Amino acid sequence: MDPLDITDKQRLLEMLAQHRRGQARVIDQAEMRAALGRRVQGQDAILDDVSKLIRLQWGKQRRDKPIANLLFVGPPATGKTELAKALAAYLFGDEQHMLRLDCAEFSGPEGKTRLIGTPTGYVGAQQGGQLTRPLFSNPRRLILFDEIEKAYAGVFDLLLSLMGEGRLTEQGSGRVADFTQSVIVLTSNVEHERLGQLREQIDDSRELASAVRSALAESRVFRPEIVSRFDQIYVFQPLDDATRARVAGLKVAQAGEEFGVAIRRIDPQIVFEIVTEGEAEQDARELRRRVDDRLGEVLLAAREQGYRCVAIDLDADGKPVVSQVVDEA
Repeated sequence: MDPLDITDKQRLLEMLAQHRRGQARVIDQAEMRAALGRRVQGQDAILDDVSKLIRLQWGKQRRDKPIANLLFVGPPATGKTELAKALAAYLFGDEQHMLRLDCAEFSGPEGKTRLIGTPTGYVGAQQGGQLTRPLFSNPRRLILFDEIEKAYAGVFDLLLSLMGEGRLTEQGSGRVADFTQSVIVLTSNVEHERLGQLREQIDDSRELASAVRSALAESRVFRPEIVSRFDQIYVFQPLDDATRARVAGLKVAQAGEEFGVAIRRIDPQIVFEIVTEGEAEQDARELRRRVDDRLGEVLLAAREQGYRCVAIDLDADGKPVVSQVVDEA
């Protein structure tokens, strides 16, 4: 007789097998690079390097820190958050396995407590922390600290332990969250102009990495001991017009997929208006909202009419209209 009555033993066995398969998985660097490149445009050197770095770090059988501690620095709308999402989707099978923490929400003294939970004896102690509690259910995650420069100073104290030792103790429960199966990504806009200039002036990769680390330490946003914990710092470059057009095209295609419609052709005037209207040119999230606002109605109508593949044009009033096309794929 089993010492413990587990109601669904087969489900438990499947979970254990899946867990071991994930641990034993070998990263195909070329495959990973191609997957990232389908989502992130204009940052080829970064995609090349991060694919190599993750493959090597992932292959370690013993680890006492996260798989990788990465910092993505650069101006808005250059692919920093999108690359984090792409990494989560490729490494952990689903973009939903990314835990995104908007550091603007942790800018006050209570920010540290919100991340690791309220101490025992205080209201809400049983709820745990917004950072620690999700790791108990699934430690295999990408954890994104978005716009880290906006976080309260106490949050950086947590990062020292998390990035250095791969563990954090949750207040209240006393349980230890394990980050050694996670990838840690911080994004920032700080000093991006200065760092971009360094990238243009220095060709040698090692010399550039040293100069970037020095510049970040001098910025006083990142303490030197935090900078030293990054396995790699990537400086994202501004996108040119051709790349921005490709990014907009990817967003349009993604919107079609979400509505269950394949977009085979679209009037370039529509894409131009989406990219240049409002803040879409400088904000990837706003770009996606503009795609939904501009095309959502016609894509939904196309699906309701049973269209699988469509072309999108402008009518005489400048409004988008769809027509069905034969899928030649």
